[in-house]
Amino acid sequence: MIRQLRGGAAVAAAAALFTALAPATSASAAAPDAGTAPSPSSAPDFHTLQGDVAELTTTPTGLEDPGLLMTTPSSLGTGMGAAAIYDNNGELVWWQEPEFGTNYMNLRQVEYEGQPALLLFRIALTGTPGDASQSEAILLDTSYNEIRTFSVQGYATDAHDLAFSPDGERVVLQSYVPVQYDLSPYGGPQNALILDSVIQEQVIDTGEITFEWSALENLPVTESQLSLSQPSFGQAFDLFHTNSLEYDTDGNLLVSARGTSTVYKLDPDTGEIIWRFGGNNSDFTFANPADMPSFQHDARRLPDGRLSVFDNGNNHVPPLSRGVSYVLDENAMTAQLVEELRPSAPLFTPYIGSNRHLPNGNQLVNFGITGQMVEFSSGSPVFTGVFEQGWSSYRAERGDWHATPATDPDAVIGETTEDGVELHMSWNGATDVASWSVAAGPGENDLTTLKTVPDAGFETTTEIAPPDGATVYQVTALGPDGQPLGSTTITL
Repeated sequence: MIRQLRGGAAVAAAAALFTALAPATSASAAAPDAGTAPSPSSAPDFHTLQGDVAELTTTPTGLEDPGLLMTTPSSLGTGMGAAAIYDNNGELVWWQEPEFGTNYMNLRQVEYEGQPALLLFRIALTGTPGDASQSEAILLDTSYNEIRTFSVQGYATDAHDLAFSPDGERVVLQSYVPVQYDLSPYGGPQNALILDSVIQEQVIDTGEITFEWSALENLPVTESQLSLSQPSFGQAFDLFHTNSLEYDTDGNLLVSARGTSTVYKLDPDTGEIIWRFGGNNSDFTFANPADMPSFQHDARRLPDGRLSVFDNGNNHVPPLSRGVSYVLDENAMTAQLVEELRPSAPLFTPYIGSNRHLPNGNQLVNFGITGQMVEFSSGSPVFTGVFEQGWSSYRAERGDWHATPATDPDAVIGETTEDGVELHMSWNGATDVASWSVAAGPGENDLTTLKTVPDAGFETTTEIAPPDGATVYQVTALGPDGQPLGSTTITL
């Protein structure tokens, strides 16, 4: 009989897993120095945006997907921190610094009630150190207004993933729940603290819980590929560590568990495990044991029926990470490795990472703590993105995102030059600004347009020679057809 821990202690212990990205302590699962990220280098020199900003260097070829890149850059090696959107040239589009005591994780574009939206996990640390009871998934509209939140009922919400049902009526989330368990038969402590993985499905409109599944109640602890005698996360045994959720094409759930190197297919009506893909008890056979994923993330069903994962490769020899996909024969129960995506210089990330199918058929593979992402077309690299030293993102995704922020543009007067003064303009999160109109005058109702300049990326700088007596400056963001999108006024 297992006993679940409740109250503040339970929340604090579960919340520690919001950083649950540290490599396992067993020799087969660890990487030298993998838990220490280098210090970040200098950030881009923006005048209209404060704080450290992660610089992304890209190598586009024209064969990459045209969508914007959505990430959560971190300088701590966890892959969770700020929320950021970049274009294919590495130009920053949106940077959202988390409020004090919070982090962001898993930014991606979704459709909600027929409209485009951003889904983002906000990890809140409040009260007791490590208490993340207020963590939740949030939805933002195309003006970056918060329109909806989702959270697990009864437990702290984990930030690894969330999935909407195909009909848009349900949502599935997960939690890490600390449970006391007797591991003495396996050489561990009698009162071991195990971090159970709990999967919960809810009806979006009513919040009714329609499905709840516990890994510890349905899986033997021996299925884990981590030590049963030594804790794998602080003082806790993180034996399962579920990290991705997906509705399969038949309505069942695909759940990736890093600690067991297994993707599970679950029946949400009965809780039955339909099959195990990979791991110690795989229901599928592989032509070569090396084809199996190890400590994987991001299990997804592709449009053509293949199963794709990001294979961290902790137990491979040598340990190398890759994006892989398999053809599954669910009658013969065989799995054939048909795609293996690696850059020419192999990379290894012992934790975090993603492998995403894109609308144009490419695959975008994010190599976790290395800070590198590579997009492949027909198995060949067509795009790379590299964060500056010390930065990484839990996942990298793309979206066809168009936004007009609810906030006004930003403008800052810079240095005085021989030709006048520098003016810096930006509109954090705006995607469709083509140019800027600059006006000045003695008052807001007495302005003269001085010039119109092309938009130069996240921040546009121009020199202006203000007319005599001018104390008010106005900058206006213009769309592709010259239509005004937003403006701001500053007074000297």
